[in-house]
Amino acid sequence: MDILKDKNNNYIKDTNPYEKYEKIDDSIISFYMQYNHLKNIYRQGWLKVRIGLEHKDKCESVADHSFSMALLALAIIEKYKLHYDILKCIKMCIVHELGEVYVGDYTPFDKVTKEDKHNQEREAIKKILNSLDFDNDFLELWEEFEEAKTIEAKFVKNLDQLEFILQASAYGLDASCFERCISKITDENCKEVLNSLLDLTKGNKKPKVIG
Repeated sequence: MDILKDKNNNYIKDTNPYEKYEKIDDSIISFYMQYNHLKNIYRQGWLKVRIGLEHKDKCESVADHSFSMALLALAIIEKYKLHYDILKCIKMCIVHELGEVYVGDYTPFDKVTKEDKHNQEREAIKKILNSLDFDNDFLELWEEFEEAKTIEAKFVKNLDQLEFILQASAYGLDASCFERCISKITDENCKEVLNSLLDLTKGNKKPKVIG
């Protein structure tokens, strides 16, 4: 089956648009063309481990995941009237995968340590932000997410796991099969959504483990 791969051995939909230009003077255009690659990168775990390459046409991208997390944050905060910094949560959802523009989307099967992944992604984000000519808090928000010490970062970490399970359910999989992700969901409101999802998907087919 024909499918593109990038230099990180990630399955992709198209080449990085940023690489098509020799020079971009405008910092916003440069930023856009770089993060646009997140639309091209499939979420690798689905194709390499769970649902297989034959389902690439319906597989989400990294950008899809980030967008879905942002909407999920908005919905849960609004529904449960949570006193979180909603703008910070949404921004954190959007930037938390920014480093994957250059690092790619690692899966647990890639045997990359958490520290190494963190360092690689941090350098990648710094590379992207070096092209910006205005002050921003993108790296600081990414670091906050990684450290998971603030209430917003802990909440977004929960959303990261919950969104993954929701997407699995969208593929028709039984949510209860994802025990590792379930164990990481500690937020009570996220748990409430999760429990409803477990009831909804009970009896659906098991994940297809390829690797």
